[in-house]
Amino acid sequence: MPALHPTRTTSRTPLNQLTPSARSAPVADEAPDGHRPRSGRAASIGVLLLLGLTVACGQPPAGEGAPPDMAMPVIAAKVAREALEERLPLIGSLRAREEVRLISEVDARIERIGFDEGTLVTAGTVLFEFDSRRQAARLADGEARHALALSELNRGRELLERRTIPPQEFDRLQAAYLSAEAELSQLRADLEDTSVVAPFDGVMTSRMTSVGQFITRGTELAGLIQMDPLEVEFQVPERFVSQIREGQRIRMRTVAFGDEDFEGVVDYVAPRIDPQSRSLEVKASMANSDGRLRPGQFGTIDLVFRSREDALVIPETAVRYQAGDVFVTMVDDERRVSFQPVTAGMRLEGRIEILDGLQEGDVIVIEGFQKVGPGSKVLFAAGSADHGVEPDPADAGAPAAEEPAAAAQAGEPDEPGAAEPAPDAATE
Repeated sequence: MPALHPTRTTSRTPLNQLTPSARSAPVADEAPDGHRPRSGRAASIGVLLLLGLTVACGQPPAGEGAPPDMAMPVIAAKVAREALEERLPLIGSLRAREEVRLISEVDARIERIGFDEGTLVTAGTVLFEFDSRRQAARLADGEARHALALSELNRGRELLERRTIPPQEFDRLQAAYLSAEAELSQLRADLEDTSVVAPFDGVMTSRMTSVGQFITRGTELAGLIQMDPLEVEFQVPERFVSQIREGQRIRMRTVAFGDEDFEGVVDYVAPRIDPQSRSLEVKASMANSDGRLRPGQFGTIDLVFRSREDALVIPETAVRYQAGDVFVTMVDDERRVSFQPVTAGMRLEGRIEILDGLQEGDVIVIEGFQKVGPGSKVLFAAGSADHGVEPDPADAGAPAAEEPAAAAQAGEPDEPGAAEPAPDAATE
């Protein structure tokens, strides 16, 4: 005979037929002590997460944050005012304003050289002297013929007044005098050419000849370069032509002198744009009284377009971007942080101008903002001193010891394996 298995039945009574005591009795889905099972808590957590995501939409970027009672170390800076310059970076090269090659204009032997290579000479200094005996002799002969022509011209004038000679003879004597005078001027110039003088102040290059050497007309002797001031040439792209004018300041850095700046002033702007490069030639004068710069050097040029004397400036590392908005992490007097939207202006190397949103003296976080969120407490690390903020002591942000009773107040079981209240047995 097959075994009979008892059948479990459950009687359900309509809610409107329950007595008040039955209505208040715990049901099968709730424990007698009022605690909900784990499935109810999971549903509540899910609802809270959904609400948190909804509230967070459209808010400034937040860091991971820290426990509310723990002060996180950050590097902070004060918002300061300083002069800013908007500059255009370019490449330019230095050249001498005046530079000449000294060439012989006579056929003669060199008798004296009046300079040392690489030395500074002044205008009018005699640099080369040649053997001038032949030129001096020719000049003496020319002076004699000039004197004779002048004497004959004076006598002919007297005779013409007495009507002793015809006017044609007087004209011949006058032409002879003028020819002798022109020849005398030429001979004097030839004698002057036997010495070479400096046309301007400058530095001598290496010489090509030696004392005693016979040179011919057209032989290169040496070079002379004006070293102060120098001229820097550079090309400005066509789109910036409207912002170029004479008198603008430039700063130049060369490979030889690293980060040292050399200043100059624009004094020439080409009247036309190069059709091949679509750029404008610009020249600037640059003082070089100490002779450190050399023609032929190239370097990077900053052409100053405009400047502001009292702009609000912060380190560029303090700025955060999200969806086209700009934020900084600001610290209030209670050392709590908040996200402050700002309007950015000029961007320079390592710095950025703030047009709106901050005031001079405000304190902002420049390093470590990833560790904090709105309302988090911070302490200023040692690096803040480099940015005008006094750092806090090293132990200022140590968290207080957590009370043992905190876990008990949370309402959680003391042990992971603690038994939960068993549900009421169903009615058979």
